[in-house]
Parts: sequence; structure tokens; C-alpha cells
Amino acid sequence: MTETISNSVHALILAAGKGTRMNSELPKVLHELANKPMIEYVLEATLKSGIQHITVVVGHQKDKVENTVKLWNKSHSNVKINFHTQEQQLGTGHAVLTAEKTLKNSGKYLIVLLGDVPLIRPETISECFHEIIKNDASMLVITTTLDDPAGYGRIIHNEKNEICDIREEKEATEEEKQINEINTGVFLFKSSALWKYIHMLNSNNSKNEYYLTDMVKSMIANHEKVITYLSKENIQFQGINSPDQLKSLEKAIGVSV
Repeated sequence: MTETISNSVHALILAAGKGTRMNSELPKVLHELANKPMIEYVLEATLKSGIQHITVVVGHQKDKVENTVKLWNKSHSNVKINFHTQEQQLGTGHAVLTAEKTLKNSGKYLIVLLGDVPLIRPETISECFHEIIKNDASMLVITTTLDDPAGYGRIIHNEKNEICDIREEKEATEEEKQINEINTGVFLFKSSALWKYIHMLNSNNSKNEYYLTDMVKSMIANHEKVITYLSKENIQFQGINSPDQLKSLEKAIGVSV
């Protein structure tokens, strides 16, 4: 069977966070960008890329998030959506692990998307699918460049200009902080490799969390191929963590605020 995005890729959308800096009890992914909940943008981009199987990881006020997604699903009945609960917020790696039982045998590839990064384009998702197949890679990291990369994980390259690590800012040296190629938080995995190595993650870091970014080192150490997809359109990956960032993004896309 020819590999297509619809029969090969399962999407996992991370939507468990509270979003403390939003100064609201409303789950972060339900805050509206141009009068539409952020998570709906991600759902629509996923569907338009051709993906028909989606799992949403929920946590904070999960009933509200689930109800919003289910309502969206009613008018997009060609998509199958499941939910998994992340009871404790122990990092992105932990969030993926919460859904392992459902996802382990679902799709040859798994793309991890963020419910609070609403402007990713369906074309980007489909291009990454073709890149990981073309390169026969086990992991693809979507990266972009920022004039001010503060707060983001930096992409570390080896002497061959291949990715060899992602350094979270709190663990980065002053020299590494000068790197302006950043991790967007969106990853595409060959599922067999993901589930083989994700259990090697540990929480030996400043936040005591399980970083999905650590999969880069783990994969490479086990001779798996890891590649990057550099997007020149960084607005696709602008996350929203505060009301000011929400207003800024609305202005950027031409919405009067």
C-alpha cells in the first residue's frame, strides 16, 4: 500500500496546560484568536493536511476542552478523535506517554502538535510527512529562526551541520543562547522508533520534567536518523502564553483589537 498521510499518520495534539500567564481559569487552548478557540485552528490544519486520526491530550478543565473538540468534530465527522488525560503536568514527553496504549499500534508515523500554537499550516504538516519518508528518518524536528530566540530551545548542530541536540534555554550556555534556530515544539516520529526509545527519557533537568526534545539525543545515540525541517515562516509557530501575546498575534494576522 502506498504511504499517504491519511493512512500513515496519527496526530497527537497537546492541550493539557492551564496557561497560568493568561490570568484566566479558561484552559489556554480555548482562548479565542479572531473569535475562534486556538485549538480549532490546529484541528483544522491537521484535517486539511489529510490526517484523519487525532488524539488530544487533555488535563486542566478537560471537560471544557473535550466539549469544544467534540462540537468541532460534529461538523467534521470524517475525523476520528480520541482523548487521553495527563493528570500531572510533567512535560511534553510525559504527555506523549499518557497516550501510548492508544497510539502504539495506530499509524506508522505520529506527529506531535501544540494546541496553543494555532497558525501552523496544513502544507507544512504534509511537507514534513514527505520529508521524513524521503530521508527514511525516525524523527523530524520542525525548526524556525527568530531574531529574538529567548525562551525557546536552541537547535544544536554537529560538524556536519546535522542536528545533534536541542538545548532548553535554562540548560543552554551563553554561547548556545546566541543560536537563533529554535525548536518549534512540533515533531514527526516514525512510531516504531518513538515507542522503542521514549521510555529512556528522564527528568534530570531544572524543571524535573520529561522533555520530548531529549528524544533527539536518545535517537541519535541508538543510530536512528534525525532530521530538521526549517520553516522560514516563523509566525506559524508563535505560541500564545499571555493576553499580550494573543493581541500581538491577532494584529499580525490583520485582526483589529
